[in-house]
Amino acid sequence: MLKTLKNYHILIYPVILYWLICILMYLKFPHTLYLMLSWNVFLAALPLLFIGISIYFYNRKMKSGAAFFTLSWLLFFPNSIYIITDFIHISNDSLVWVEKAGELYETGKTVYNTDIFAWFKMFTIGIGCVYGVILGLESLRLFLNMTASITSPFISWICITAVSLMSGFGVYLGRFLRFNSWDVLQPVNLIKGILDRLDLFALQFTLCFAAVILLLFFFYLTMIRLIHSQAEIQQS
Repeated sequence: MLKTLKNYHILIYPVILYWLICILMYLKFPHTLYLMLSWNVFLAALPLLFIGISIYFYNRKMKSGAAFFTLSWLLFFPNSIYIITDFIHISNDSLVWVEKAGELYETGKTVYNTDIFAWFKMFTIGIGCVYGVILGLESLRLFLNMTASITSPFISWICITAVSLMSGFGVYLGRFLRFNSWDVLQPVNLIKGILDRLDLFALQFTLCFAAVILLLFFFYLTMIRLIHSQAEIQQS
């Protein structure tokens, strides 16, 4: 397991760096947003840890351990994609607006905010989003490889589609119903909350977000294969 985790231990350094950025932003602007962003990036890193441990157990024929950590991965994977929705927090900041037409401008003038901290807030959210999504997609790639080795490539892609749909619904539960991954430990409250808010929008959001996950995953796999192809060319 140590060898498996060693391949990804370097990924913890950007997480620590991001936490430092969030702490500095929090000291400058005491807002819980920056604490939440650092927490969300931490949650986004857990799926990669869980699937790595699951693969370790699977390779050693320890099925119960592999099943437990695969389930843990499935429960926490939506956190790595959920982080995309953090962009809603820039809605209260006017980064650009249009001034009304006047004597100098017949059709109005586009004005950009020159407060660097307003832009840096967007950068902070963006950095966390990109890194969290990359961590999640890498864990999804490992899950794809593991399921393909157990079943077949076709079945593994069915699993990826199913995971995308469940994750899309998971993001809906987290963003709009404010549930967390560990709320599965309170199934009665979870099911009651879902039934009370289940509507057409829930279905629409789930399908749209599942499509986003699949599209991002396709782009990610394409880039990974391109990098591997270039590396093979250089070695030959």
